[in-house]
Amino acid sequence: MRLRALFSGARHQELALFWWIHLRWARQWLDRLMRWGTHLGSIWSCLIVGVTMWAFPTQRPLALTTTVAVAFSHLPVQILKHAVQRPRPYLVLNGYRPLVAPLRDHSFPSGHTTAAFAMAGVLSAAGPWVSGLVWPLAVLVGISRMYLGHHYPSDVLVGAFLGTFAAILSRTWILG
Repeated sequence: MRLRALFSGARHQELALFWWIHLRWARQWLDRLMRWGTHLGSIWSCLIVGVTMWAFPTQRPLALTTTVAVAFSHLPVQILKHAVQRPRPYLVLNGYRPLVAPLRDHSFPSGHTTAAFAMAGVLSAAGPWVSGLVWPLAVLVGISRMYLGHHYPSDVLVGAFLGTFAAILSRTWILG
């Protein structure tokens, strides 16, 4: 019985955090920022970063490591999405603000957040000034996923963990 109460309390807290970000933060200027920021975790952003870095021979190991980290991180994302099959918040919650087009896949975990944290974890190896730029951008991607109503906080948290873990493994394996 205590375990059920614990999960019920955690679910209540997660929903409260989701609604706080999705509704209480609602501002027209944030709508625009979050629509832009969420794309930093898209496959297209990953490709642009990888191809751009590949153009500079000294950055090719970092480009390869970034590509491997993002690709490696998405295997568990796809496995978990199919295994858990958690519906996206806008499919089950009333009061959702429709800011972007609905997606057809499952919510858990956040693939955009996973990619953003995988890229940040690798690119931060380029130095402290890069690290100071990429980690806040990765956090922006995660927050944007909740703000836009695509993900619950636990989706984003697990995505951040998976991306960071993939970055650490890829950096260790490729960069040494």
